[in-house]
Amino acid sequence: MAVETLLASNSFRLDKFATRTSLGEIDGKKFVYKSAITDEAKPFLEQTMASERKNAEYLKGRFEVLCGTLKGDRIEYEYLPYQSLTAEIAAALCRGDYHGANELFQDYVKRLRSLPRELVVPKEFFVAITGNANFSNQKMDCLSRGVLDLIPRNILVNGERWIVIDNEWSFDFPVPIAFVLFRAIRGLAISLQIDIRKATCMANPAIGMFNLGFSTYYVPVSWAEYIGDDHMVISQMHQWEMEFQRYLLGGEIDRSNSVKIKPKTRTHFGKVSILISMLKKRTGSWPVIRRLLDMLHRIAF
Repeated sequence: MAVETLLASNSFRLDKFATRTSLGEIDGKKFVYKSAITDEAKPFLEQTMASERKNAEYLKGRFEVLCGTLKGDRIEYEYLPYQSLTAEIAAALCRGDYHGANELFQDYVKRLRSLPRELVVPKEFFVAITGNANFSNQKMDCLSRGVLDLIPRNILVNGERWIVIDNEWSFDFPVPIAFVLFRAIRGLAISLQIDIRKATCMANPAIGMFNLGFSTYYVPVSWAEYIGDDHMVISQMHQWEMEFQRYLLGGEIDRSNSVKIKPKTRTHFGKVSILISMLKKRTGSWPVIRRLLDMLHRIAF
């Protein structure tokens, strides 16, 4: 008997990118399925399968790639019972093992930087993200293949095996490696903010890098160092991220998202700060309460 559970629905995307992911079980064996929500998204599904094969070759020796098989109108994947790199880092932070968390992130950076790279003006990237091929004439250190979503939440960890499970956002042109690192750090800051604050101490200080609404999101200083402290450069990468979200979702850029102009470093967060962060995470679907917590956060912190 077949049983399926919806894991994620991306119906909020533009129709041409709208997909859903589900977990299926047949006679005790589990599978993961990715399917198109709209007819317009079917070519995107085919493109994803092609990207998996190309990424497997490009990432060989540093990462494995989970490749699917087309079954009817959807892609079928082997179910892998491992935690994501994000979850592994979170677990280390929760144990108070910030050294272990930092080592995991450093391993990620090392693997990323060991991939084939080239120094080029990434014009195709500029066109895809900003619509302007002449955005800049500056040569940049780029990954030879545009694995834009090679970030911790899309990597499963099984010892030395690091397995990439989501290859939707991969392009056949170079992308700046600093931008991929920026996306990784920003994603960890948003997902693990409570854990990051709890682990902040004199030996593991955190710096406030991102604003979302009234809230400041901190990351360990040791992570932030990988993208430098040049505000103009970081702001540019943040603008690229907002443009990418518009490319994916349509509509206008969310102006409540920004980077800190004068980021502050902290070595401690009080219990009230952590409690507010926890409440905000749990009341995301209650707008009025969330706004009150945002205001309190701005006043107190």
